[in-house]
Amino acid sequence: MKNILGLFCLVIISFGCANPDQSKTTTDLPPDKEAYNVELYFDESSGFVPLKNNPNCKNSLDDKACQIAANELRNSIIEKIRKIDSTIVVDTMHVRVYLDVSVYLDSLSKGQFRKLEDAASANNYVISQPFEIQARRPIMQTDYIQQARRPIMQEQFRYDSLSKTSMMVKEIGGGQPGSSNPTHRVWIVDSGIDSTHQDLNFGQSEAALSFDFSIGNSKNPFEDGYGHGTFLAGAIGGLASSKPIFAEGYGINGVFPLAKMVSIKIFNEAGMTNSGKVTSALSYIFNSAKSGDVVNLSWGLNISSGDCEANQYKKIYEWIDKLAIKGVYVVMSAGNEEQESLTNFPGCIDLASQPASVKSKIFTIGSVEVPISGSYYYSFFSNYGRPSIDYLTPGEDIFTTAPGGKYVLVSGTSLSAAIFSGILYHNSGVGTLAIIKRGAVPGGTNPDYPVAKVGN
Repeated sequence: MKNILGLFCLVIISFGCANPDQSKTTTDLPPDKEAYNVELYFDESSGFVPLKNNPNCKNSLDDKACQIAANELRNSIIEKIRKIDSTIVVDTMHVRVYLDVSVYLDSLSKGQFRKLEDAASANNYVISQPFEIQARRPIMQTDYIQQARRPIMQEQFRYDSLSKTSMMVKEIGGGQPGSSNPTHRVWIVDSGIDSTHQDLNFGQSEAALSFDFSIGNSKNPFEDGYGHGTFLAGAIGGLASSKPIFAEGYGINGVFPLAKMVSIKIFNEAGMTNSGKVTSALSYIFNSAKSGDVVNLSWGLNISSGDCEANQYKKIYEWIDKLAIKGVYVVMSAGNEEQESLTNFPGCIDLASQPASVKSKIFTIGSVEVPISGSYYYSFFSNYGRPSIDYLTPGEDIFTTAPGGKYVLVSGTSLSAAIFSGILYHNSGVGTLAIIKRGAVPGGTNPDYPVAKVGN
């Protein structure tokens, strides 16, 4: 669990971030750029007051008066932008009104961008350029495996055909539902989830809450052209299909079969997104999630050691902080670079200065290897470092769901985070399966790492 005070540009590759507090506008965009993606941040003199300062929203964002204020504020922002240029299309889902008053706009023409730039000073907003984000593939990923009539190569796939689950999920006490399905949800913020898979089920309420923030026009949170989100969903809440056509073949029971999952899609089929879309997604989750929900963020951004609290990461970091304060668990992957976790965002977060209520809600998860012999070893690829890494869970050879009704064997801390999200969903506490050491790096210490399991 970590320090949450100034981070999070986001995920996985490196990119530069624009500072929303910079002076008024940016004009260094390429002259030959065909489409512009920008964020507008309105300052206090604009007359727009964020909901965090609205007395009607102090107790609950669901309060009717608060909802009315939110809708009025969104409509006022949209109307202001339309007055600047009526051809600009504003997506209501990208108008944020709680922490600050801002809006993300994409696919602007050069002319539209110039009008916004020229009107910035008069309308009291700053123009900021979002940075691109590239999702990572797992450290190991097999070809997709067909739903065979009879499972084969079970040992190599680390698959238990009797319980229809990954041996790694079974190892930590998963694969069986609890006595009752909790009312809370797991929000999987990733590349979408293939809801047509026979082992993945979505309730009406969770389907209604799912949303596609990704780059592109399909706008379907239940399409996963990249695959990664479907991998995570099976590990968290897959339920092996009992239909006769599937009964004798493979099937996946996740850590909590039939967990209530919400698909928040941020990556397109090429594994690309940007910080503007991510910020809008986290804002949406904050407005919709309840205390006890779990948000799974299986991404990582390579940064320089010491940059964890750099100002350019501030906006995304603030949303993570607010989710934790609201009582929502946030689970993040440690990264697969074999490096100190302080070089990976958000795995670098250190919560030493935060109150216990926040510390207990935010987790960074590394990977442990569970050989057939039964001994536990720190995964060679997993980033390391205490206290930023809170727990380890299995992240090697995880058999899980893949798009198109198929299956896949994958390794990476993304799956470790998903397994830990499933542990939290059980709502029976986080137990300790073992305490292991990684081995000290030159000049470093050799701390203990707890391996998590379901229940105390």
